[in-house]
Amino acid sequence: MKKLYLPLVCLGLLAGCSDAGTELTAQDLIADTEASSSDAPRNKFGFAEALHQGPSLLPDAPVPARDSGVRVIPKQSGSAEATARASETEGGQQIAYSYGFGFRIAGDHIAELQEAHIATCEAMGEKCRVLRTSQARTDLDAFGEINLQVASDQAGLLENALSDPAEKLGGELMSSVRDGEDLSENIVDTQARLNSRLVLRKKLTAVLQNSKGSTAELIKAEEAVADVNEQIDATRAKLQQYRNRIRFSDVRITYEPEYGQSRIGFAQPVMEAAGSIGTTLGITIGFLIYAITALVPIALLVLAIRWVLHRFGYRIRFWMEGSKG
Repeated sequence: MKKLYLPLVCLGLLAGCSDAGTELTAQDLIADTEASSSDAPRNKFGFAEALHQGPSLLPDAPVPARDSGVRVIPKQSGSAEATARASETEGGQQIAYSYGFGFRIAGDHIAELQEAHIATCEAMGEKCRVLRTSQARTDLDAFGEINLQVASDQAGLLENALSDPAEKLGGELMSSVRDGEDLSENIVDTQARLNSRLVLRKKLTAVLQNSKGSTAELIKAEEAVADVNEQIDATRAKLQQYRNRIRFSDVRITYEPEYGQSRIGFAQPVMEAAGSIGTTLGITIGFLIYAITALVPIALLVLAIRWVLHRFGYRIRFWMEGSKG
């Protein structure tokens, strides 16, 4: 028992140390940064805006643009009606588009390429908005991301404007995504609801003006009008949000290091293997428990059959020999 005690203690220590975690990748570093900032206090003096527009980062590891296009909820805008027509088809459909671009470039140039793309957006004036930027770099990995809102009549032409500075820095466009969502039905339904609320408010107002009832009845009528006004404001805001999504397209740009620069080297695989010691040990022990649990009833059944054969085998054999005699 003493000889087995020391190896068991060593395995326990290794399992505990392995749960301490390995070196964070660039995307994990982004996730941790955003997780800590999401609990920060927010007030009306711009701190919340700084969290969203500065280098604040999403709680989930960013997904490359080649895997998915991401929609960012647009802010309300007073853009011209001509911009909205760029997203309407001949059949009257109103489509909100979102775009995704994935660039591969040396890790040292990710920040420089991000600055070039931000400058391109700022040069477009009111037709482009920078919603969010983020970047992180470790010894063996790097990652960057930008979320934009671009006028729908300019978003389709953005690919060339983004690719030119990338090529100058030795990078290349690896993936692109264009995703569309038809909002025609949503807009029609919301507009119909708004019209019905406006008619109802007009009727309630007329009843309130001509009413000669008691004070309690007048108060109830005023409350009904106030409730309808709230519904009208909410419906108008929702309708404006749909229209703004058509006027401005969401654009997500991701940056990844060149092949061979991410998670390559001697130390990283060793650290990842060491970090999984606890998990591997737990899986092995769990497998043994499952195996023992499954084999115990089978072993008992085999022993029972063997005991029955041994117990009654002689009697059966004696009875058969006696019948022959």
